[in-house]
Amino acid sequence: MSSKNPFAPSRLQLALAAAGLCVLHISAVAAEDVGGALSTVEVKATVEKKRLGDSVSSGALGRKSELDTPFSTKAVSSEEIEDRLATSISEVLKYDASVTAISPPISTHPATIQMRGLRLDDLNGYKINGLANINRGTEMPLEMFESVEALKGLTGYMYGFGSPGGIVNYVSKRPTTSQSFSAAMGYQEGGAIKEHIDMGGRLGEEGDFGYRLNLLHEDGDLKQESGSIKRNAAGVNLEWRVTKDLALTYDAIYQRRRSVGGTDIIIAPSFKVPSPIDGESKLNSIGAGSDVEYTLATTGIEYVLAPDWVLNASYRTSDSTRVYKKDQYYITANNGDYKDRVTSELHGYHFDQVQATINGKFNTAGLVHEVVFGVMSQNLVSTSSVVTPKTYIGTGNLYAPNIMSVANINYSGGTYKDEATRQEAVFASDTLKLNDSWSVVAGARYTRYSDVAYSTKGAVTASYPANKTTPTVALMYQPAADTTLYASYVEALEQSASAPTSTLNANQTFAPIKSKQSEVGVKTERSWWNATASLFSIKRGAQYTNAANVFVMDGETKYQGAEFNTVVQAAKNVSIEGGIMLLDATLENAAQGYSGKRAVGAPRRQASVQATWREVLPGLALHVGSQYLGELPMDAANVNTLPAYTLFDAGFNYRHRYFGKMLSVRANISNIANRKYWTYYQENYLNIGAPRTASVNVRVDF
Repeated sequence: MSSKNPFAPSRLQLALAAAGLCVLHISAVAAEDVGGALSTVEVKATVEKKRLGDSVSSGALGRKSELDTPFSTKAVSSEEIEDRLATSISEVLKYDASVTAISPPISTHPATIQMRGLRLDDLNGYKINGLANINRGTEMPLEMFESVEALKGLTGYMYGFGSPGGIVNYVSKRPTTSQSFSAAMGYQEGGAIKEHIDMGGRLGEEGDFGYRLNLLHEDGDLKQESGSIKRNAAGVNLEWRVTKDLALTYDAIYQRRRSVGGTDIIIAPSFKVPSPIDGESKLNSIGAGSDVEYTLATTGIEYVLAPDWVLNASYRTSDSTRVYKKDQYYITANNGDYKDRVTSELHGYHFDQVQATINGKFNTAGLVHEVVFGVMSQNLVSTSSVVTPKTYIGTGNLYAPNIMSVANINYSGGTYKDEATRQEAVFASDTLKLNDSWSVVAGARYTRYSDVAYSTKGAVTASYPANKTTPTVALMYQPAADTTLYASYVEALEQSASAPTSTLNANQTFAPIKSKQSEVGVKTERSWWNATASLFSIKRGAQYTNAANVFVMDGETKYQGAEFNTVVQAAKNVSIEGGIMLLDATLENAAQGYSGKRAVGAPRRQASVQATWREVLPGLALHVGSQYLGELPMDAANVNTLPAYTLFDAGFNYRHRYFGKMLSVRANISNIANRKYWTYYQENYLNIGAPRTASVNVRVDF
C-alpha cells in the first residue's frame, strides 16, 4: 500500500469548493442567458427514478414490468448510480429499506448485503443478466452495468438455489443506437483517482452489428481504515442481428482488483461490544490485503420462432482467483484489547452454466397464457491452498492498535479441489390472464443438486445430494392499469453456510436448507407518486454458533415483516424517495437457551429517505439522504446487541452542454456527521464503519 498523503483531504476539499463555485458561476451566467460559446442549458439536471412500469428480470418468468410481478422488486439505473457516485452494491441499494450493508467495499468479502435480515449467498445470490455469477471476494465493476435490480424474498423457482433474502441482478450495458463516446475522471477523498471510458455504436448499412466497450482504471489511497484500492477493468458487449429473427450476443468482463482494508473484529459473547472507533483508523498489518482476478464470458442466441414465441440459449463461463492476507482481531477484554490472528489464503473458482428457454403466448377458451419452458445446468468447482496458516502475531488495543508486518506469512503447497456443486434443472411457468384484472402465476422447478467436499488428498469427506421440486404460485389483481395487488407462495432450497473460521468446526459444510415464503402486497404508480407495500413471512432452517463455539444446523428461523417504499414528486422539481422495513425474526425449535431468541443480524427496524431538488439553478440539482439501521443481535443467544445508527449524505449534480459536448460534474459526501459505528458482517463479526468521505467526478460526452 502506498503511504497516505496527509494533504489529500485538503486537496479534495479545495477541489470540491472549486467545482461548486464553478457550477454556481456557470449556472448563474447561463441563467442570465449570456450568449457566446455557451449553448442552451440542459432542461433536467438529473435523471428520473426508474418507474414501476419499467421491466425487471424475473428469472425463469422472463423480463416483466415491476407492476406485473407478484414479488417485491427494486431497480436502480446507471444514471442514478453515477449521480450518487456509488462505488459498491450496498451504496447502490442503500435507499431501499430492506437492504442492509454488512461489509466494507475494501474488505476480503466486499459486495455482501442482506435483504429482509438475510444475508445473500455469495455463489448463488448475485446474477448478471439473469445468469449465475461468482461474487465471492470482489465488488462487481458497476461502470459496466446499465442498471442493478433487486428481487426480494425467495427466488427458488425463478433462479434455483439461493438465499431466501433475495437476489441481485446486474444488467449489462448494451450497444448504443448511435455512436457514443464519454470520458470521466473521479477523485475520492484519501487520494484514489479513477478514469473511465465508455463507447458504443453500430456498424453496417443497417446497423446490424452493435458494440459497447468500457475501460476503467482506479488507483490510490482511501480514507476508510487508511486503506487503498487499485483496479483495472474492461467490459465488452457485442450484438449481431444476423436476420430479423436471429440475434447473437457476446458479453465479457475482466477485472483485477487489489485492496487494503476491512479488518474483522471478532467478539465472543463473553465480551461486550466495544465503543466504535474512527473510520480512518488503520488496523491492517503491513502487507495485508486482497487481490482478486475475475473473468466472465457469455455467449447467447435469440431466435424468434413465430410471432409471440422466442427461443433464448446462453452459455456462461467464469473464473475468479482471490489471494489475500487478512487480520482478525479477537477481542480479549472489555476495554478493547485483542489478539491479532492473520490468515493467508488462496481461493479459486471455476463456473460454467448453460440455460435455454422458450417464451410464448397462446389463447385457449378466451384465456391468455404466457408460458416459459426451460432447462439449466451449472457446475461450480472451488479450490483453495493446501496449507492455510492462521497465525497469532501479537496483541494490542483497538484504540491504540499495534501494526505488525505479515511479509513472512504466506500460504504454502499446491492447490486442491475442496468443493464442487452441480445443479441441473427443468422449469416451466404459466401466467394465465383470466380477464383484464385477474391473473394467476403458477410455476415449478425440478432441481437435481449435489454438493461434494474433498480432502487435500482428493478424498470425498462429505456429500449432500438433493432432488427437489420448488413451486411458485401467485394471484394478481389489477383494479386499474396502474395498480397491482398480489399474493404469492414460494419454496426454495439454498446452499448452507460453511462454519466460520473462528469456530471449532471451521469450514465444515452442511446439507442444503429448505425455505418457504408467503407474501401479500400492493404496487401502484400515479402521475406524481408511486409506492409498493408488502407483508411477508419466511421460514428457513437455522444455522448458528452454540455456546461450545461449534457452528450447528438446528431449528428454524421465522422472519415476519412489513416493508414500504415510495417515490413522491413533492413539487415540480423536488422528489422524495423513502422506505421503511419492520421485521420480527425469531429462532424456533432450537436448543435450550436459543429458541425464542431474535435471529442473528436481523434488525427490527430499518428506514431510508432521499430528496432531490432539480433546477436549483439551470442544470444544477442537489440531493440529500439518510439511512437508519436499528439495533440487531450479534449472536444466537442475544448476549450482544449492535447499537442503532443513522447516517447522512449529500451532493450535487450539474449538467450543461458546451460546444456541443455534454459536461457533467458530480460531487457527494457520505456520512456527513462522521459518525463512528460498527457494521455487522456475520455472527460475532464486526467491521469498522466508513468515515466521512467526499468524492467528485467530471464526465464529458463527446
